[in-house]
Amino acid sequence: MTKLPKFLVLAVTFLFFSLCSSAQFKLPKVLAFGNFTYANPTGDFKSNYNNGTGFEIGAGLGFGKTLITASTGSMKYQAVSSNALGDLKVTPIKAGIRQYLLLGLFINGDVGYAIQSYSKSSNTSNNFLYEIGAGIKFLGVIELGVAYTGWQTPASTNANALLFKGGLAIKL
Repeated sequence: MTKLPKFLVLAVTFLFFSLCSSAQFKLPKVLAFGNFTYANPTGDFKSNYNNGTGFEIGAGLGFGKTLITASTGSMKYQAVSSNALGDLKVTPIKAGIRQYLLLGLFINGDVGYAIQSYSKSSNTSNNFLYEIGAGIKFLGVIELGVAYTGWQTPASTNANALLFKGGLAIKL
């Protein structure tokens, strides 16, 4: 055999094996998201706060349909007029799992901390926070979701809210 055919056979063989091995190895998926959030307080928390508004930004990394996520944001809960503590500002810092099901549907669960302060009081706290939810991603970048969250306020009362989220999510 001459040098050129040997080189071509070697190059084709190398190309074949490199394509086959890359088909076996999947690159990790990366997700970046940002949502506007409306909160509807529930339970005893509803007697002290009317609603909440805010935002959330985050990222995720994983293989296939399961992603490990991390997020932060800011929520402001508007106090009822009889609440002497004033509005409640919550900065959640969360980590969790997002599982895509089918047709853009997903479920997620998060745990983390709620860093909190009141507008009319110097009382602050950092408390455990949990969130469980579901949503849908469509048109490639738009996502809508709903979640239930809970934590303890600086005044040592339980806080729960139903969250409605809408925003953008880019999955690479």
